[in-house]
Amino acid sequence: MIAWRMMGLALAALIGWSPASAADLLIGTGELAERRGASGLVLIDAEDAPAYARAHIPGAVNLPYLTLDDPDENAKTGRPIFPQLAASKLGELGIANTTEVVVYDSGNGRAASAIWYVLAYLGHDKIKVLDGGFRKWVKEGRPVAQDVPSSIKVRYVVGGPRADWALTTAQVGESKAARVDARSIAEYAGKEDGGARQAGHLPGAVSFPWDRLVGPLATFKDDDAMRAELKKAGLSPDQEIVAYCNSGIGRSTFLLLALTKLGYGKVRVYPGSYIEWASDPSRPIER
Repeated sequence: MIAWRMMGLALAALIGWSPASAADLLIGTGELAERRGASGLVLIDAEDAPAYARAHIPGAVNLPYLTLDDPDENAKTGRPIFPQLAASKLGELGIANTTEVVVYDSGNGRAASAIWYVLAYLGHDKIKVLDGGFRKWVKEGRPVAQDVPSSIKVRYVVGGPRADWALTTAQVGESKAARVDARSIAEYAGKEDGGARQAGHLPGAVSFPWDRLVGPLATFKDDDAMRAELKKAGLSPDQEIVAYCNSGIGRSTFLLLALTKLGYGKVRVYPGSYIEWASDPSRPIER
């Protein structure tokens, strides 16, 4: 179970993002079509190898988001992955610290948001997610490919991973932050366990399924619509928020990306998420 961590405008200060640049977290299909193939730009397909082999955006390299899943590292430190391991994978794909990266997936942005999070965790500030991903790209009749581009291996240097983003289970238990459950309503209500030892949710958690923020063609809803959804759930930009899903992959990182885009400044992701919390029967859960 991977465990991904926090972000918000704290990320702005640490990585160089600012509220004004929050909109730059995404890139549209039209802009990518114009810039594809530009020097210094690497496009990452976050799907698994079979999906990538069937079709991908021309020039994209494949980095399945699950290859950045390190359960042992999560359990020991709360980090998403041992930094040097992630650096090695990035370097093999020709990605250096100064490389501009655009990541996409074939779904609703969950896998892409996971890759985005890991790179941001490593301190990579030139990373964007393709709004609408491969689905929108294909719907618009844009070119696809099956060939695998060659990559020149480079060295990716880990400067200083954001250790303060790592929220351990103990810290989650002690935190006064609003707990936001990004899973489905059925999982939140304890009707589905999603592979966890016990079904239910963290005590006091607010249910906010991640796909409430997804619009047509797998794009993000517009900012006003997303703010309205969050307001309905009682969530405001000045709150401290801990987002979690089942295993810390995808759903919570998608929510993190959306909230960061909206300028929410005190957002973290609980690395182990519900599966880790529910693994110990002595921890309280609610249904």
